Amino acid sequence: MRVDQKYAVWLADDVARAFLGIDTEQPQSRWVVLGQCIGEEASVGFWLRIDHIEQWIAMSDTRNITVSPPECLIRWADVITIQALEKFEDLKVVAGFKTEASITPKRASRRRT
Repeated sequence: MRVDQKYAVWLADDVARAFLGIDTEQPQSRWVVLGQCIGEEASVGFWLRIDHIEQWIAMSDTRNITVSPPECLIRWADVITIQALEKFEDLKVVAGFKTEASITPKRASRRRT
């Protein structure tokens, strides 16, 4: 991980709930931690200055959570995946799959004159 890079770090549901002290009896959620890398601990994890944590309850239902102090060690074992971001607003999640045709840039059509 690159120091000073912004990341979206997706965590397992049970890990996020344990970290935040949230009741485990509630339905499962998706969890993403948005923050900036400030260092690494070899073979253990990385330090993240957390901007906020998003709990995705459903595709249109999210909750933002802040932590204090914001500097936290995220263990590699708890990470599902990581996305590098230029800014936190770049994080977009789309449900389902897209066909190649829908993501391939369209060529400009030529008109005959």
